[in-house]
Amino acid sequence: MARQASAGELRTRIYIRRMDKSSDDEGITAETEESVFPPGADGTERVWHCKWVNAYGTEAVTAMQLQIREPATLTMRYSDKIQADCLIYRLGDPEPYQIISINDVEERHTWLEVKVCRKQAAQ
Repeated sequence: MARQASAGELRTRIYIRRMDKSSDDEGITAETEESVFPPGADGTERVWHCKWVNAYGTEAVTAMQLQIREPATLTMRYSDKIQADCLIYRLGDPEPYQIISINDVEERHTWLEVKVCRKQAAQ
């Protein structure tokens, strides 16, 4: 696993969103997804870059035993807005990934190492 990445390795573009729960006057709860980052200068959702490494070898075998779908490790620049309850979308992929764990590498607030898997319904 990479503990850091060069700028050229941050090739995968992702969107990072958080579920926002709100209720109306009648008490009906609605969930919407909102970007954790403010929109770009052109008003569109901001894209974040990361290094995406799919699980392989013993890590992939362990994930299959635990019934984890499509595990991956992302290395990206640090942001305190990225939390465990966020959803991650790869650019062009409509199905989200959920965060399994977040590691602030060496507690330096420079790099994040994020473990993700495909979002699954509750069992």
